[in-house]
Amino acid sequence: RKRVNMEKESFAFKGLSLLLMAVTLSAHVQAAKASEEASVFARVDDVVITREEFEREVYSAARQTYYHGRPPTGEEFIEFRKDVADRLIDRQLLLMEARRRNLEPDHQSVEAKIAGYEARYAGTERWQTEGPTMLAALRSRFEEDSLLAALEAEVRSVQEPEPDELREYYDENPDLFTEPARNRISIILLGVPPSASAAIWEVAREEARRILGRLADGAAFEDLARMHSSDSTASAGGDMGYLHEGMLSANSEQAIAELSIGDVSDLVQVLEGIAIFKLTEQQPARLRSFDDVRDRAGELWMRDKGDQEWRTLAARLRSGSRVSVDTDYLVSVPGTAH
Repeated sequence: RKRVNMEKESFAFKGLSLLLMAVTLSAHVQAAKASEEASVFARVDDVVITREEFEREVYSAARQTYYHGRPPTGEEFIEFRKDVADRLIDRQLLLMEARRRNLEPDHQSVEAKIAGYEARYAGTERWQTEGPTMLAALRSRFEEDSLLAALEAEVRSVQEPEPDELREYYDENPDLFTEPARNRISIILLGVPPSASAAIWEVAREEARRILGRLADGAAFEDLARMHSSDSTASAGGDMGYLHEGMLSANSEQAIAELSIGDVSDLVQVLEGIAIFKLTEQQPARLRSFDDVRDRAGELWMRDKGDQEWRTLAARLRSGSRVSVDTDYLVSVPGTAH
C-alpha cells in the first residue's frame, strides 16, 4: 500500500515539478549571483542567468512544445534554444521595467494560487518535507507573473482611435472585414465504420455507384439523400448549408472545387464512409461596409495598437540595456537538461 501511495504522489508531482523547473529560473537569480561556481550563460544588466537555469527552461519549454518533450535536433533545435534564451532575457527586462514603474503584483490572486497548490498536495508525504521550499519558489514565480501581467495591461491600454484613423485602418486591411466565399453543399453519405473490413467498404462503394447511376438518370438528389444517407442532414435532403473553405476534409474540398452549380461529385471516401456531394449555390467573397464593421474595426485597431506598443517596449528595453549571452554555449549544446 505504501508503494501505491508513493506512486500516486509521484504522478501528482509531475505537473508541479515541471512548473518548478521554470520557477527556479527567477527564484534563484540572487543565489546564482552569489555563487562562485555558477556558470554564467547570460547577463541582463546586473541580473545573471546561469547555464543550469537556461537548460531547465529549455527542458520545460520542450515539454510544453513538443510531443513527449522530445525536441528536434540540429539547426532546428539551435533555433529553439535561441528562442528560449530571448524569452528569458525579455522576461528579465520586463520585470525590471515593471519595478521601475512601481507596479505591484495582485497579492490576492497570488495567494489564491498558492492556496490551490497547498490544498492539492498538502496530504502527500513529499509535501511535508519539500512543501515550504516549493511554496517560497512558487510565490516568487507567481508574483513575477502577476507583475508582468500588470505591466502588459498598462502598456496595452491604448486610447480609442480617431475616426480618420479607424477609417484608414479599415481601408488598409480589407481582408479583416471580408466574408469569405461560401458554397452551399448537399451530401449523401453511406456510413462505414473506419475500422470496417475492405469488403464492407467495397459494398458501400457499389451502393454509391448505383446511386450515382440513378442521379444520372434524373433522380432527385434530395430524395436519394432522404432514403440512403446516414448523415444527420438526411431529413433535410442532405443540405449541409453554406460552408467556408476548410470546413470539410481536403479530398472533399478538392472534389467540390471541381464542381459547377448543380453538379454532383464522384465518390469521395471520407472518415465516416463514402460520400457524394452536390454544389447547390455559391456566394462570392464580400467586403462588409465600414458602417457594418465599425465596432469590430475599433476592437481590432486597439488590439493591433496594443501589440505594437508591447513590441516597441520590448525592443526599447533591449536597446537600452546591457545584455550579453554566451553564444558559443548556446549553439554548442545538442541536448536538454534532465
